[in-house]
Amino acid sequence: MSNIVKNLRSFFRFTWEHRSLRYGSIIIVAWVLIAILAPVISPMSPTKPHPNNILEPPSSQFLLGTDLDGFDMLSRLLWAPRIDLGIALISTALSVLIGVPIGALAGYFGGRGSVIGIGLELIMRLVDVSRAFPVFVFALAVVAVLGTNVTNVIVALTFANAPVFVWLTRSEVLGVREKPFIEAAQCSGNSDLRIAFQHILPNSLASPLTQLSIVLGFSILLTAGLSFVGAGVRVPTPEWGQMIARGASNMITGQWWTALFPGLALGSAVFGFALAGDGLRVYLDPKQRRQFESEQMLGGGPPTPAPASG
Repeated sequence: MSNIVKNLRSFFRFTWEHRSLRYGSIIIVAWVLIAILAPVISPMSPTKPHPNNILEPPSSQFLLGTDLDGFDMLSRLLWAPRIDLGIALISTALSVLIGVPIGALAGYFGGRGSVIGIGLELIMRLVDVSRAFPVFVFALAVVAVLGTNVTNVIVALTFANAPVFVWLTRSEVLGVREKPFIEAAQCSGNSDLRIAFQHILPNSLASPLTQLSIVLGFSILLTAGLSFVGAGVRVPTPEWGQMIARGASNMITGQWWTALFPGLALGSAVFGFALAGDGLRVYLDPKQRRQFESEQMLGGGPPTPAPASG
């Protein structure tokens, strides 16, 4: 327990000292709080239209204006993270739960002539085929086959992102399995599954965990993209991509607020996850982390060389 507390303190201290991770975490936490508190802080219902106030510009009654259906933009903007963040979190969690174990097994048993090894190689070839398609096109095809609803969007994003974690975990395991402590574990009589999941996998999670934040941000973009082309969340459910798609046509006629505000919200959320991913990459890499901490001890960075005299 003391080690867990110590590690948490170290992580929180690093988060505060590393600007990318600090600002990214602030943005992510802010949107998560907005999603949780949306029923309390939303001034109106996000799905109740106001027929007499269609495309009304920002005013004291509608702070961010209304859209083509008369929905209050601010209320829909505050409720949309529940859909976008929810889909991203669930689909990414499922991608990790599917991709990491498969990658660990493929890295440890791959190349062997056993039935398990051959089966895992076949799975890896299927992963190769899925990665040959652009992620958005692959997700779009899955939704087109299954149908357009929130559940099917989650399924599509799960299968689109799982290959990323399969390959990252496999590449890490291939390096770790040659370490001396793995040979010691084999000599001690540990089973292959025990070695794979107890000794190898915990030492192979740096890259998948670093990618986690990036995939979350990308999943938000994919969710918005699917809704933008009409293959994702449908009206009246509030969702950023759908709001941008419906508001884009109004910008030509001067109703700029219908697409600008959801676009800024979507961009800030994705940017927050990108910043957090950059910080996690440094934290999970011992070499980069030690370099960063040494620079902090020197006053925030290496000393600046004096300019050469004429």
